[in-house]
Amino acid sequence: DYCIAHGGGRRCGYPGGCAKAARGKSGLCIRHGGGKRCTIEGCTRSAEGQAGLCISHGGGRRCQYRECSKGAQGSTMFCKAHGGGKRCSFAGCTKGAEGSTPLCKAHGGGKRCLFNGG
Repeated sequence: DYCIAHGGGRRCGYPGGCAKAARGKSGLCIRHGGGKRCTIEGCTRSAEGQAGLCISHGGGRRCQYRECSKGAQGSTMFCKAHGGGKRCSFAGCTKGAEGSTPLCKAHGGGKRCLFNGG
């Protein structure tokens, strides 16, 4: 048996081809509409947690900083602005890391524009 990343489990059945794992009965990955969807009319985002809502509409875990209602990041209890999620690994930097990179935007983390080759 293999994990999802190495070919195990059901694959997304998106007509254009997708190697991500299928979620729920739809046979599609989250990006292509699989899994639970937000119950707010007109919203197509993925639902988080028991409320059946996306992060923007109040689903998932919320930041525990006083009077903040943003979504908590990663396994932390706070949003990115209040110290939650991964931190930049550049020496002395306390900003949040961007995307799957270990750095904040200022230190080269996150996606970069590829217009005219970057």
